[in-house]
Amino acid sequence: MSDEIANWPTGQVGFVSIVGRPNVGKSSFLNTVLDFHLSAVSNKPQTTRKNWRGILSDEKSQIVFIDTPGAHIGNSQLSETMLEDIFRTLNDVDVLLCMADPSREPGKEDKMIAERVAESHRKKILLINKIDIAEPAQIAETKAFYLEILDDVPVFEISAQDRKSLDPVLDAIRAELSTGPFFYDPEQVTDSYTRDIGAELIREASLNLLRKEVPHSIAIEIDQWKESENKLKIAATIFVERKSQKLIVIGKNGDMLKQIKRDAITALKDIIDVRIDLKLHVKVASDWRNKKDFMSNLRIINE
Repeated sequence: MSDEIANWPTGQVGFVSIVGRPNVGKSSFLNTVLDFHLSAVSNKPQTTRKNWRGILSDEKSQIVFIDTPGAHIGNSQLSETMLEDIFRTLNDVDVLLCMADPSREPGKEDKMIAERVAESHRKKILLINKIDIAEPAQIAETKAFYLEILDDVPVFEISAQDRKSLDPVLDAIRAELSTGPFFYDPEQVTDSYTRDIGAELIREASLNLLRKEVPHSIAIEIDQWKESENKLKIAATIFVERKSQKLIVIGKNGDMLKQIKRDAITALKDIIDVRIDLKLHVKVASDWRNKKDFMSNLRIINE
């Protein structure tokens, strides 16, 4: 053990998985808790495609959050792999945060994830998110739906983008954790490579600008990531599944691709305080969502 690791603090430590159907606000919750833009956020299903770890440390505790993809019943290899990733975490953590969105009527995906969470022997907490936009009757309906399956679990009503509303949740998590040495350097907020976060932010910029089926067909590969003292040079490829999608991503006179580039640079500057030179290219990779080797090579899914 290095001297640096030996000097890490001791406190309440553990792993916490955030699970729920697509677009319930898991990534927004994690980004808000960390005060760091780790996971892509958009209103498109399957925005999160792999498990991301975010590390929250203070003087007395270290919580390692795992942001999982939305539990989605799909018909592609990507959807199946994402579900496997979600369910793999359910017994490998100390606490499960099951998040629900009361602004949408509970459905089969809610039932699926609630039943799988109920089967786990780990500590569980139910989060009813989006209370800032949901009606009281919707909140009551969603809470009753989940508690019928999860039975007697703590419930917190939150707005994932309101940091103050999350403090009671963090206190409840800490109360369930054991005492031990920190897993990570207290200054560390993620174990992901910066270039992987960069790819996620480029994809987020694309998702927020594009419509219909195109966002689901987008994958990002970082071809070059070269850092110097005052400049970051990035070259990235945006993959789509069809030529028609490529034309949409590029846009008339390249306008869409230029806007994706501008938005991605803005997001990147929030985590990297240097001048950013970003070059984007668009390529077709037919039916890539059913090609596991392609997804593994681009680290779209967890290996």
